[in-house]
Amino acid sequence: MHSLRIGTPGQAAVVFAHGWGRSHRDFIPVAEALAPQADSVLVDLPGFGASPRPDAAWDTADYADALAEALRDRLAPAPVVWVGHSFGGRIGLRMAVRHPDLLRGLVLVGAAGIPRARSTPDQLRARWRGWRFRRLKARASGAAAIEALEDRFGSADYVQSRRDGLRDIFLRVVAEDQSADLPRIATPTTLIYGGQDTETPPELGRRMAARIPGAEYVELAPCDHLSVLNRGRHQIALAVAEKLGGGA
Repeated sequence: MHSLRIGTPGQAAVVFAHGWGRSHRDFIPVAEALAPQADSVLVDLPGFGASPRPDAAWDTADYADALAEALRDRLAPAPVVWVGHSFGGRIGLRMAVRHPDLLRGLVLVGAAGIPRARSTPDQLRARWRGWRFRRLKARASGAAAIEALEDRFGSADYVQSRRDGLRDIFLRVVAEDQSADLPRIATPTTLIYGGQDTETPPELGRRMAARIPGAEYVELAPCDHLSVLNRGRHQIALAVAEKLGGGA
């Protein structure tokens, strides 16, 4: 598993886990801001960046177990503050349930993990698109035609998962619902969401915060799913510093 270390050796450890289709580079500005008070490890999750994909179709529990093994094998001195964006947030939620002894804090940025609340019109539109896609796919001749339909009807991550050879993992991950596990999380948790995020919208964060005991919810009005990592880096760093027991 490829990783980059930024910070001060001997200080408390922070592990940064990126979103789907991204890499450790997303968190470099936050890690640099924390460098005087933290020893940060920025990982490329298996299948992304410079890390090879798993041999099997992993779900988030598999990713959490692999990261737990890496932590116990001295990736970083536990307990750590886990900072996860989107997909990395899904894994962080699993870590908090399966390996709570390895965590001292969770900072979840635009995290996924539970289904989005959709209005009845949105549900109907989604069903209509799904029906059209399946009907056109049944008539398509050849792989190129099917790929063109996927490009037309699929989400950006769904399309990219085919190009990256991760479709099997993607389908397992997006089908997960961690709602029932949220009340079991005892790790101090802060959730940070962009007010303009349409991929993991704020309502998702508010619902998760309501189910995680003692969780803090922060909404950054001008930010979307990716800009929250840059424009919101100071708020992310502050949340991490609080979990470390320090100031801003």
